[in-house]
Amino acid sequence: MAAASPTSHGTSSPSNSESESECEHESDAESDSCDDSDTGESWTSFDQSEEEDHLSSEDVIKEEPASGPLPCEFEIDKEKPSDVEAADESSCDLERSGLTECKKILRKLSLLIWNTLSKSQMISLLKDFVESEFFLIDGDSLFITCVSNVNFKKGQTLHFFYIVEKFLHDFIQKEAKFIIVFFKDAENLYSDYPELLALRTTLIQHLEYNTDVTIHTEFSNCLTPEWDIFLKECYPYFLIVTEKGIIPRQTDFLSIFIIHALQKKINIVLSLGIESDALRIYGFYASSCYLHKQFFETNEILLQHALHAYVVEYYRKSQEREILLYGHLRLNLGEMQEEVHQALSLLHSLGPEGADVRSVVCSVSCAVTLKLYTKMVHGAQDPENPATGTEKQNTQDLKKTPTLSEAADLCRMHCLSVICLQRLPLFQRAKSRIITSAWDRTLLPFRRMLKYCEFFTLKQLKAKNNWNVNYAGLPDLTDNSLRKNIAYYYEVEYSKGLTLELGDTLKQSYQTLWNTVLTVSGDGDFGGPMPVRTTSRPFLTHQKMSPRGSNQEIHKLGLIPLKAEIIEDYAGDILSELPFLSRDDPAITALSKKKEFDELIHWHTSRPLSDDLERMMCSAKSKNARERREIQKLQCFYHLFGKSMIGSSRSVRVIRGRELPPPENSSVQKKKKHQKTSAEKIIEENQKRQLAKLEKKEEGRWNNLSDYIEKEIKENPSSGIKRLEDFIQTCPVKSVKFAAEMVGLDACFKLWVEHCSESEAVSRDINIIINLMKRIHIIHEKYSELLQNAHRQKIAKYLKYIGFENLAHLLCPQVQKSSAEKDTSKYSVHTGAARFQLTYMGPYLFREERSDPDPRVRRFIPDTWQRELLDVVDNNESAVIVAPTSSGKTYASYYCMEKILRESDDGVVVYVAPTKALVNQVAGTVYSLFTKALPKGLTVCGVFTRDYRHDTFNCQVLVTVPQCLEILLLSPRHHKWVKSIRYVIFDEVHCLGGEIGAEVWEHLLVMIRCPFLALSATISNPEHLTEWLVSIKRYWQHVESTMENSGPSQNALKVAKKQQRKGVGKPSYRVRLVWYKERYNDLEKYVCSLKDNDFIIEHYHPCAALTVKHLEKYGIPLDLGFSPRESILLYDAMVHVWPEWTRKQELEPEEFSCFKNKIVIMRTDAKKYEEELKKEMIRWVQLDPSKVNQLLKYLKPQTFDSAEAKKQRMFPYFVEKLKEMNKLPAIFFLFNIHSVELSASRLLTNLIIKQNTQKGPNSEREKMNLNKKLWKAVKSQKRNYAVFFNSDSGARIQRIIVLGAEIEEMTKNLKKHYAVTTDCTYADQTVVDKQTLSKILYRLKGTRKSYKLHNLLRRGIGYHHGLMEYRQRQVVEMLFRLKHVKVITATSSLALGINMPCKSVVFMEDSVFLDGLHFRQMSGRAGRRGEDLIGNVFFYGIPLPKIERLLKSNVPKLKGQFPLSISLVLRLMLLVAKAEDKEDAKAKALSVLQHSLVSFKQPKIKCMLKFYFIYSLQFLIREEYLNQECIPIGYSGLVSHLHYHEPTNFVLVSLLKKGIFHKLCIPTNINGQKRFSEDVMETLVVVLANLFGRRHLPPCVNKFENKNSRSMVMLGDLPRGFAEVIEEYNSVIQKNFGSFLLTVSKLADRTKESQLPLSEIDFSGKECEDSELVSHLMPGTESRTAVSPFACLSNITDQDLFNINVVNDAMLQTIYVDVTKVPFFYMTKYDMNGRKSPLNGYIMNFYKNRSLSALTWDNWLNMGDAYHLLKDFTLTVQAIRTSLSELCDDEDDNVVLAFKQLSKAFSQILGKKD
Repeated sequence: MAAASPTSHGTSSPSNSESESECEHESDAESDSCDDSDTGESWTSFDQSEEEDHLSSEDVIKEEPASGPLPCEFEIDKEKPSDVEAADESSCDLERSGLTECKKILRKLSLLIWNTLSKSQMISLLKDFVESEFFLIDGDSLFITCVSNVNFKKGQTLHFFYIVEKFLHDFIQKEAKFIIVFFKDAENLYSDYPELLALRTTLIQHLEYNTDVTIHTEFSNCLTPEWDIFLKECYPYFLIVTEKGIIPRQTDFLSIFIIHALQKKINIVLSLGIESDALRIYGFYASSCYLHKQFFETNEILLQHALHAYVVEYYRKSQEREILLYGHLRLNLGEMQEEVHQALSLLHSLGPEGADVRSVVCSVSCAVTLKLYTKMVHGAQDPENPATGTEKQNTQDLKKTPTLSEAADLCRMHCLSVICLQRLPLFQRAKSRIITSAWDRTLLPFRRMLKYCEFFTLKQLKAKNNWNVNYAGLPDLTDNSLRKNIAYYYEVEYSKGLTLELGDTLKQSYQTLWNTVLTVSGDGDFGGPMPVRTTSRPFLTHQKMSPRGSNQEIHKLGLIPLKAEIIEDYAGDILSELPFLSRDDPAITALSKKKEFDELIHWHTSRPLSDDLERMMCSAKSKNARERREIQKLQCFYHLFGKSMIGSSRSVRVIRGRELPPPENSSVQKKKKHQKTSAEKIIEENQKRQLAKLEKKEEGRWNNLSDYIEKEIKENPSSGIKRLEDFIQTCPVKSVKFAAEMVGLDACFKLWVEHCSESEAVSRDINIIINLMKRIHIIHEKYSELLQNAHRQKIAKYLKYIGFENLAHLLCPQVQKSSAEKDTSKYSVHTGAARFQLTYMGPYLFREERSDPDPRVRRFIPDTWQRELLDVVDNNESAVIVAPTSSGKTYASYYCMEKILRESDDGVVVYVAPTKALVNQVAGTVYSLFTKALPKGLTVCGVFTRDYRHDTFNCQVLVTVPQCLEILLLSPRHHKWVKSIRYVIFDEVHCLGGEIGAEVWEHLLVMIRCPFLALSATISNPEHLTEWLVSIKRYWQHVESTMENSGPSQNALKVAKKQQRKGVGKPSYRVRLVWYKERYNDLEKYVCSLKDNDFIIEHYHPCAALTVKHLEKYGIPLDLGFSPRESILLYDAMVHVWPEWTRKQELEPEEFSCFKNKIVIMRTDAKKYEEELKKEMIRWVQLDPSKVNQLLKYLKPQTFDSAEAKKQRMFPYFVEKLKEMNKLPAIFFLFNIHSVELSASRLLTNLIIKQNTQKGPNSEREKMNLNKKLWKAVKSQKRNYAVFFNSDSGARIQRIIVLGAEIEEMTKNLKKHYAVTTDCTYADQTVVDKQTLSKILYRLKGTRKSYKLHNLLRRGIGYHHGLMEYRQRQVVEMLFRLKHVKVITATSSLALGINMPCKSVVFMEDSVFLDGLHFRQMSGRAGRRGEDLIGNVFFYGIPLPKIERLLKSNVPKLKGQFPLSISLVLRLMLLVAKAEDKEDAKAKALSVLQHSLVSFKQPKIKCMLKFYFIYSLQFLIREEYLNQECIPIGYSGLVSHLHYHEPTNFVLVSLLKKGIFHKLCIPTNINGQKRFSEDVMETLVVVLANLFGRRHLPPCVNKFENKNSRSMVMLGDLPRGFAEVIEEYNSVIQKNFGSFLLTVSKLADRTKESQLPLSEIDFSGKECEDSELVSHLMPGTESRTAVSPFACLSNITDQDLFNINVVNDAMLQTIYVDVTKVPFFYMTKYDMNGRKSPLNGYIMNFYKNRSLSALTWDNWLNMGDAYHLLKDFTLTVQAIRTSLSELCDDEDDNVVLAFKQLSKAFSQILGKKD
């Protein structure tokens, strides 16, 4: 949406000084030569005479020298660089008004806003909040953004509204929810600019009357209490606003709005920098911080004063004063309002209901203007009027003043133009001829009057509720070009004798409208409707200029004939519609014949492919001994790493050919029963004897332990219960387990009785009753068949004692009578049984799980949905598996691997993981889980990532990332290996909808033939995804059936049959959806805040995140679940809020149907109760929303805000608090790498201080003394040993013995001093022995910051982020899984699927990247199945509104990506041309082309993609990357290597072809070697950074003045020679793409093209054919068939499609072309206001200063982003170097050597080997 350039042709923006000098020397006529030629009407003419007041910040901010202006017709105060000023009132005015303080505070505010916005980042705005929450759009910022559009022509109202609606519709299409706010006070800022005032008012009313967009106009400004209440109730995610107003005072107004939003923790997005593509919207995003709140609270009174007195009040007073026109005519705005009111009343009495708003506004504004103008002119001619004089100036003014007849002529032409708007369809108006003349400047004051009247008419019309007016015409009130066209005809052509009929229809309507004007105007004599012109005064100034491109011939590009079979197969149905050139055309004969490019180099490595393959196939036979040792160490560590995830007892030895046992209900098991043989009977008897023997043994073991366990339960309940449960878990005999449970039950009851009998017991330990009830649940559910009557009586007695009499009676009715006399009240828990179980026993409630084991699963009994997954694998089917995190879906992946390993030695399973961390985890699991005897040279597991790879082609389980698998699938040389793939497992497949690399996931899914498993926890539309995948499998089934007779395919079929004989199952084409929605363990949320250095931790009920509006619109989110305790809390809250609630008794826990008469409440019962409460909440919304509002407020926790610094300082104490609460281990998530490491260091520092405090002040001195004594003793002992060897003195021996004892004693004492007490460490010293710990920590040797991490890990603290080396991450992950490390600070690197189970997850920092998807992934680490009973999520310092959004936001829908790019087309052609099996390669390519997710069930998009495919091929052929047979030639290999960087990859080749690099890379000879100077290297870095390191900064950074000469904040421009080559390249791109748009325009829906995108108001209709004048004014001589008819109103033609800066606004809206996919290279990017967005100079800064940390200060990058950006840049340079070396025969080529030197330099700086 944002323009790349503010001008149509140029790429640079003129500076303010240039604009000033031009304005000073231009004449009136010359100044009209801007876009609309209406500079005479520009807002400059309404300039208020105010002095400049520059804002400075002590050399931090400088005046912006080249800020691109608004389009000249909307420029205001050209002379003042307004975005550098904080205030523009002169000092004397300020002092006179007493507002000096306001000026100062606005300066400070301007600096703060600049500092905040300069650090903003370009991000994707619409994440997962879009379906549940709204964001806020400032209406005036929207107005400024659209009116500033460089392609909008002033006065073309309909085009303006098209731009506005397109902007908003883009958000709505992407499922954004937003509201728009227009502040009342903001209107006053336009009071001197009536055209803007009228247009703004029209916009507001159009949005209100004609769209469903929610807009608010009731608020005066952002500092009112009403606005604060509104924000509190409807907290927006972010605010879209511009930081720069049209005038300086508006900038101040917006600055106050911005700071108010920031202090409310509402983040900012700059409207002028918003961009979009087919799926996403991007913008510069600035986040809120505590500093903003502090500033606002400190200066709130001054800001209110400034807003009201300094910004608003001045303009409010302006409406009360008179305005001088022509220097002597006085216009009173108050009088005008009164006249408008009277005119509207009269017109209402005359006009019918449903009148067109255009007629109403036109007739009232013309009538009132003429009436007042007559009065003003007569008043000025009155000799008694004191304002009238005989001075020369007044005489000149009178000469310029239009006469009454001339004013009437202007109004008549205006009326005629309005009739044309009403009667003519849009497509006819789009044919209007282009008039280059401009309105005469002397008419401007009168036209201002018309606009003021128009404004007041619209305002009062809205207030007139009793008149039903048709507002559909609001977007089309005026058409300035049409009025000029009419004026030109009557002024020039009509006067020369060209007389044209108006036509009966138009004439009649026009006469009616003009007669209405005359009636409303009263007694004025303004003449009849005809003739239209009665005067001869020129209204236009005529110039010899042509609008952009109007006289140029449209470039018609013929297409080069294509001869590839794949083109006929894919796009054959559209080829006949395309204009192909003949064979003898010069364009074809001139095509050069390039040598085919043979790809021999692996991407991002210097090794030839053959050497790499050889090494991979024989990794164990490496000739390098050191390399062999490293491989062995790595594999050994992988085994250890894997054991930390699966345990040491789960290793599976796979034997080829031995299949897994089928499930019991399978057909294999269903054989007919037969008589038992004697052998079987003997076996059965032996088994019985062994069972009896085992039972006796276990009874003996229990008898030995029972007394000890019972005693331990009494002394230490938690330890004793754990020991009891450990025994029961290891005991295989059911009767013994039952006996143990009964002993535990008795012990718990005795302990409770004893506990209640103690007189000093103040508070009861409820955990005793929880353990007692646990035993009762287990006994009743698992051992019911062993229960005797005595057991039941005992249990009933216990239940009665604790107050659950209803359960006691239910279990054993006679217990009531036997115990009636004894008082048991003191033992009661004083709560109902159901309430107790839900409140305290939620984690222990039994689930209705299957009890029948599945022989395919060894360690647990799988659920029904898990068995379905196993069936999918057994049947060789595909499946989409959607289940919550920690539910157990990953098990199917390893079952699949085991199956393939058992089938054969050559089948391959590929596991695709999104991150390297997950790759390492899965590889470690596979290493540890599977062992198999394989032929020499083969291994079980291999890894392939961009950083490292081993055993890629000689393994059976390959773990990789999507990009690397795509390389293998698209490589012609790995076709044989690809055919060996039996299964592909896609983990975290929701990455298919991600921002980066999503298209790669899509390519993989459409290219693989084999079955697959696609796993995810966060997809909201899996049915759509599954349906799409089913269509792909049908395609491959069809391909297999049609290819059976082809040669290569027959061979493939033979191989397939051979595999079936080996036991390999035939792949199925079925795709199943397995969707399991329930999370296994509950997650409970807590909000943490600081108050007076104390932590307030409050439970956060999930319903507290809801609002009444959300419940009304969306209901309760599907995945918003309650724990049983939270269901009770909700019920109690509902009773509290509404005591008269009708279902109160029915839903009381003890009376609820599912709980009543149940001894054991099941998990499903609790879920039914939860669902009933949810239904009741929805019913409340319908009955009484106010009650729901009270309920939600009641559930909301109270929080307290504090400074970020204080939160960070108190962080160690917060961890201590969690330790006291037994909530560790925990993962603490932050989004800044520096914060991650700093937080971990704070914890260590706090523990050391705590330890030193405990040991006393003399501890350090004693330790030093002991060290000295020990050192002396050891030294003395060495001397004694030396003397002893020379003599055998007995005294010497005695001395040695004594000294040895002293050394031993001192060593013991030192160990005590160095010993760490349990409260000074988070590490559990018992879980990992010292030897294993040392072995694991040894892995850190040689890594960065290893000493720091080593010390942290020793204390049980770790950190985890993407900047760490993978060995460090592995060590941290392993020690955390082993429970040695209890605290980890981490970024989102732990979010995606990493197996890091913990009790608690803590969100420490708010960030734009903390969205609903990441929240679910991160919080899923807590309470994982089999590890913890419940998970805990803590929010530490996260704003409550953000928490609400996280909890109620829906998971994202997968919609697909724009599937094609030119680089992808080239790679597909490379595959088809070079593959051994051509048919298979072609089938893959066709699958990619035909089966994109975005085009699924979208035939128009499919057709458009075919045209785009043809366009891509044409581009590749013309640029010499393909020949006519579509075989890759020339630099195609280099381009395909760098496909991630399109279009820069094509730009690089253009530069290479022109030899521009050779001109730069001139070496010097040093010691016989070519070396390049630092100047050459720095220039090369600047060039490559401009090409491959593009990261834009917001335009406000241009004001930054760099104080450090060595640092580089902004990247320098490309050297001139490089820029010229790129401009030439861009010119070719524009021609090709323009031709493509002309070709695909036939696909447009012409009906919709006449409708506004959002309101869908239709401007089509039948063309007017009876008017000669209309035919003359709208001849359609310019070609306008391929551009939007709305854009045509601003004189845009088909020729403008060849200008990339116009295309996005000009092209037809229904052809679905993504302009971002055009390989155009924007050397300079501008925002909508024409300001340049500079490039971040981080690469050059890093190269010059060699410091990564410096980039965080100089270039505003966090360290993690900086590292990854630099790493990607280094890999890109290496790729270029490798490809150039292959392409160039000369090893000493200067360019190759220069890239080699640069690649080596960057690798060394980043600490990597070249």
